[in-house]
Amino acid sequence: MTGRRRTTHDTYDRVAEAFLANTRDRSRTASLLDGFAARLPPAARVVDLGAGPGCDAAELRARGLDAIALDLSMGMLRAGLRDFPGTRVRADMRRLPFARSSLAGVWANASLLHLSAEDMEATLRGVAEACALGAVMHLSLKKGSGDAWERARYGLPRWFQYWTADALDRRVEGAGWRIVERREESTQRDDWLVRLALLESSPPAG
Repeated sequence: MTGRRRTTHDTYDRVAEAFLANTRDRSRTASLLDGFAARLPPAARVVDLGAGPGCDAAELRARGLDAIALDLSMGMLRAGLRDFPGTRVRADMRRLPFARSSLAGVWANASLLHLSAEDMEATLRGVAEACALGAVMHLSLKKGSGDAWERARYGLPRWFQYWTADALDRRVEGAGWRIVERREESTQRDDWLVRLALLESSPPAG
């Protein structure tokens, strides 16, 4: 684990309870969760990638999906265990512990934003390999350019990679996904790129 990833990971372990308090209300993402779930059959197996405390995984289960909460931070996974029970896995999203073609969908809401541009490309290929053809992927990332450290939210450092629309779309489509919805959203703190994509081909080797 690189220094910036380790520092960011340690921050999430330390701020897990505060993060849960800030993200418990999922009303802002309800329409996105609805749209994602509507494209999948009942009980489809999906992963909430970078799930944090597991709030969104619980929302996906409430919509009839078999959702697994995956995160690298044990502090985050433990923080939501009481309020959001369900299957959770501690793992690195760059090396998913799932059999090839075993997932019907991936929910990656504000979670791939700690990956470098190089890691993003490999991670999207790995995600595609874990998914069956026709799988659905939702992802949202911070809009911008370059990368930066941020401390304002929790008083501890987190490293973020920012994306332009063109750069993000090239990475997603290069891993075998067809983007079917493109959105840009703004919050008080950030601008966001939001994508919904379908897996239409196996990812290229390499």
